[in-house]
Amino acid sequence: MSRYSQSERSNLSFVTLILLGVITWTNLSLILNIIYITFAIFGCLIISRLCWRFITKQHCPKLKDIDNMSGIDFEYYVANLLREAGFHNISLTEKFDLGVDIIAEKDGVRWGIQAKRNSNIVKANAVRQVVTGLKLYNCDRSMVVTNSVYSAVAQRLAYGNNCLLIDRTKLNRIRQLTKN
Repeated sequence: MSRYSQSERSNLSFVTLILLGVITWTNLSLILNIIYITFAIFGCLIISRLCWRFITKQHCPKLKDIDNMSGIDFEYYVANLLREAGFHNISLTEKFDLGVDIIAEKDGVRWGIQAKRNSNIVKANAVRQVVTGLKLYNCDRSMVVTNSVYSAVAQRLAYGNNCLLIDRTKLNRIRQLTKN
């Protein structure tokens, strides 16, 4: 059985409600200050979250945004990623690049880089182009970077010519590492 009867419980509830009302009324300014501070904290959190989204969207586009870039925009994007990954002396080649879109250096190695923003599979021709252009630009190593994937023939040709292939998965890992 319960310790209190129904009428005693409602009397206790009524007294508790009256006490809370009196405490609230006497400390109204304190409660209002607490409410204002709470709203201010939540407002700051919302604003900082929106700013963070804007900043990360500007500096670190998502893969779907990369898929919609033009070829030139993708070259600039790859050049910025290389810079963030520790490459230096980065330059984009002329409009008719002879197989090498970007030249960059790291650890004493001069890289010739082909940037292929593609919606389809990247074939062996991209590897041929960059490997052929190495001597023209005095490069030591070659790399092909794409937002897509490579054909089996392209992978075999790259392996035979010591050409580094960066596909969609590796590009995403590099993006995530450099944005931190």
